Amino acid sequence: MDVCAFWNSRAGLGEAAGSRDIVAKRLEIEAIAAYVRDGMRVLDAGCGNGLTTIELARRYDIDIVGIDFASAMVEAAEEMLKGRCLKGNVLFEVGEVRDLSRLGGGFDLIYTERVLINLPDWPAQRQAIAAIGDALAERGLYVMCENSQDGLDQMNALRERVGLSRITPPWHNRYFCDAEIEQTKFPGLSLERVDYFSSTYYFLSRIVNAWQAAQAGRQPDYGDPINQLALQLPRLGKFGQGRIWLWRKTSA
Repeated sequence: MDVCAFWNSRAGLGEAAGSRDIVAKRLEIEAIAAYVRDGMRVLDAGCGNGLTTIELARRYDIDIVGIDFASAMVEAAEEMLKGRCLKGNVLFEVGEVRDLSRLGGGFDLIYTERVLINLPDWPAQRQAIAAIGDALAERGLYVMCENSQDGLDQMNALRERVGLSRITPPWHNRYFCDAEIEQTKFPGLSLERVDYFSSTYYFLSRIVNAWQAAQAGRQPDYGDPINQLALQLPRLGKFGQGRIWLWRKTSA
């Protein structure tokens, strides 16, 4: 099965279509939403079945376009959109994150949510970042909500210290290496900062909850109250795989 076929096969899974880890998904939505303002033109580049797209349009008076290369996901998003009471305007289309030229550019904010990790290698990921930069308006923001291999390695080192097995990325994912991002220059884009929005969650879920489950001889539960606690606590340093790299469009 190729990556597109894999995501098409998950289109009917509702809230779990993008990930079975619902708490992590909620954290991602809140982290992305922090950068959205009324009046923006927004692109969800890799919208899946539209959960984040629709939630942002529910909260904000924005024009938002959601694209995805998996046509079944786009169909599921359009179905989910029906009957929703929204502040913003939503359009879903089939599209590819490495070729955004037909959308016309001029977006105030573009975000990806665990999208570029589905590309096979750094050259493909680099091409996607450059394409997103080209589609931004002057001073626009790219909210790159993706996974870090360095963060996963850090988490695995701690897991091994308490007797837990290492976590490996899914077969269809290629997590980012921090040095690749830090050492690459993208014309017209400036990396402003990194937001470690999920640090507390990954410590509680992948270390504390996983260790307790192992002691009890069971598999950890994503919905465990310990995991839910992360929704109420502040961020804990620079821990975990989920990060936001915040890019600013500095020139046309």
